[in-house]
Amino acid sequence: MIALDGRSLGIAQVAAIARDRATVGLTPDARRRVAACSELLDRMIADGTPIYGITTGFGALDGRAVSRAESDRLQLNLIRSHAAGVGEPMAADEVRAMMAIRANCLAGGQTGVRPATLEALLALVNAGLVPRVPRRGSVGACGDLAPLSHMALVLVGEGRARLGEGPWLPGAEALARAGLAPIRLTGRDGIALVNGTEQTTGIGCLAVHDARRLGRLAEAIAAASLEVLGAVEDSFDARVALAKPHPGQIRTSEALRRWCAGSKAVLAPRPGRLRDSLSLRCIPQVLGAVRDAIERAASILEIEINATNDNPIFEAAGGFVTSNSGNFHGQAAAEVLDALATALTSLAVIAERRVARLVDEKLSMGLPPFLIHPEATPGLNSGLMLAQYTAAALVAELRMRSVPAAIQSIPTCANTEDHVPMAPLAAERARFAVATARTVVAIEALAAAQAYAIRGLEPAPALAPILAAIRARVPPMVEDREVGADIESVEDALWALPEEILG
Repeated sequence: MIALDGRSLGIAQVAAIARDRATVGLTPDARRRVAACSELLDRMIADGTPIYGITTGFGALDGRAVSRAESDRLQLNLIRSHAAGVGEPMAADEVRAMMAIRANCLAGGQTGVRPATLEALLALVNAGLVPRVPRRGSVGACGDLAPLSHMALVLVGEGRARLGEGPWLPGAEALARAGLAPIRLTGRDGIALVNGTEQTTGIGCLAVHDARRLGRLAEAIAAASLEVLGAVEDSFDARVALAKPHPGQIRTSEALRRWCAGSKAVLAPRPGRLRDSLSLRCIPQVLGAVRDAIERAASILEIEINATNDNPIFEAAGGFVTSNSGNFHGQAAAEVLDALATALTSLAVIAERRVARLVDEKLSMGLPPFLIHPEATPGLNSGLMLAQYTAAALVAELRMRSVPAAIQSIPTCANTEDHVPMAPLAAERARFAVATARTVVAIEALAAAQAYAIRGLEPAPALAPILAAIRARVPPMVEDREVGADIESVEDALWALPEEILG
């Protein structure tokens, strides 16, 4: 079980909850903090303390008073009215990540949520029940309100949800099948469930988790291209990296040295081959920058998922409350996820350039046109000609989506929310960039594997298991066959590689 305390949740843990069905609970300290804050809120309500979203309406309706007798109804109305999302539902792992991160925020003990409401959210996660959450509709300020409201509807027996891969069911029926019962929202439970950045960070954390693996995979496949193109090894010499000591460049150079150790083809400079094209010799600079962007995003997201993303915010120890917090605003997450998507686009761009070099007989250092096998007839066979087209199309789509989301503010809520970060769009952009760049890397791997076969070249020892994994699913192409199926098979093979191979 992963114990949530509101302060120490990591991206790997989010992925374990989202994808491996790790269960969640609360630490004893978190339970005490949540209970103490809830008791403070009860005292403030009893004392008649004005509190946004309890004694007032929401958004631009905050000047409208709400009586104490109607405050519970206000919380339910909030969830219903704010469940305004549209489009296809979020994936199950994304929803589970979103629920876990929101629970972690509530576990920080500054939101006033009732302990029983937080326990109900944890029970939803542990039961494997996934609310149907439309993907579109959040602007990333005052929380990811629409998606989190669709999540919260299921807790009160409304909305829709499903168990595992089962059918979508009405919320009450889904709860009953999971052995759970609807809850009653009181105090500020409704707003506490929805007023954060958890759609953004749920999608974003999974994108970062996958990007870390993709970055290491891209380095390995780039090393394979270096080998089949007979590259010069000093571009990733430690002395070169330390002369421009970006942390990512240093680590990528280290990785390339490991991948290429013992290579019979990646050699020292020699007459007629003192330097390579930039898509070969600048791998440390480009993929190193990707490493840095990934870790910057991870750092910011881990702050975000262990923060009190809410308003109002309470402090039980001093009896503090503010209705004027902007901690629900997702600007920091939006900016690093935009930067991550841009970095992954560069990863795909340089990988496609190596694919283009591999299939071009004028640039491929003696390889046949389009990597057509020597036993096949060029012209009658086209080889991997169209694989490069596909890589080019994917890169073009990444470029088409390259406009940052974090600058796309459109005022909402009658201009009371006059700056919003569109953070969920940045998370979606990062998610798309990971998936698309991954396919481009698979295309490079397919081309490099074909080049190994044509040259009869034995790969460097560290690269041999990767080539073997590809060959277990995709034999060398002699006569033309469906290339798209090969690309998908290579992508599956690469993504299934054990962690110990990638290092």
